Amino acid sequence: MGLDLSASSRSAEKRLWIAFFLSALIAIFEFTGGFLAQSLALVSDSGHVLTDVLAVGVGILTLRLGRKPHTARRTFGYHRAEIFAALVNGSVLIAAALLIIFEAYLRLRQPPTVQGPLVLAVASFGLLGNLTSAGLLSRSRRTNLNVKGVFLHTVGDVLSSLAVIVSSLIVIFTGYLGVDPVAAAIIGVLIMRNAYVLVRDSTNILLEATPRQMQLETIAKTIRSVDGVKGVHDLHVWTITSGLYALSGHVTVDTDSISQSSTLLEKIEAQLKGSFGIEHVTIQIEKETLENIQGHEAAAI
Repeated sequence: MGLDLSASSRSAEKRLWIAFFLSALIAIFEFTGGFLAQSLALVSDSGHVLTDVLAVGVGILTLRLGRKPHTARRTFGYHRAEIFAALVNGSVLIAAALLIIFEAYLRLRQPPTVQGPLVLAVASFGLLGNLTSAGLLSRSRRTNLNVKGVFLHTVGDVLSSLAVIVSSLIVIFTGYLGVDPVAAAIIGVLIMRNAYVLVRDSTNILLEATPRQMQLETIAKTIRSVDGVKGVHDLHVWTITSGLYALSGHVTVDTDSISQSSTLLEKIEAQLKGSFGIEHVTIQIEKETLENIQGHEAAAI
């Protein structure tokens, strides 16, 4: 059976649109301020926010694609578009982080004159906007990987804004200009850390790995706990898209339980849905264990 994600998808999209316009405003404001103030930290932060704008735009697109109906050619619709987008966003973030760190190294050798008060004012505005975006996306991030990716971006923006504010205060009160590229390098490391999580999760989904929050043996025990089930084998669990999990496997039952296979399957599906949130279930009922089947095949040869 399928899972209707339309309601949560539309709710997430509304939040993403607000975050999109807010992030675009922050990026323009910080880039302009960073250019005028000669602050690499502030320019880097604006670049980070710009990647958020791109991430939100792709996120909105994939949410809309995900709501398109299934077809005979694409039986799961366009759900995987979200995962591809998350992987691309994470990869772009890693590249951006490496560029920021390299530029910070060059500036640390010859730090330019930084206008501390201007950097402080612009970074404070950016912090306020990033906190607003993070608050908007905090709820939807639990049900959508792409929204989670954007949320991680905004959390990174909050931390980087704080780093820029601290560096501007140091420049104002001590006059030490080297702190600006140091703050930029810290921002780069934060970006890379968040990007790694996003790339890791999206790659695991594309490789159809067992979801991180689920244990295959625990799922097998749950199935075996259903009355009439004797054994489980060839069990596979994977993620189709955020919040949509699938399971396939073979279940061995008592011979006299075959006539009640439909009822048995309903019980198994109810257990899987209630315990793990797995709603797309494909199970093959068998009378004999796999070992017996293999033994019969060997005897026949």
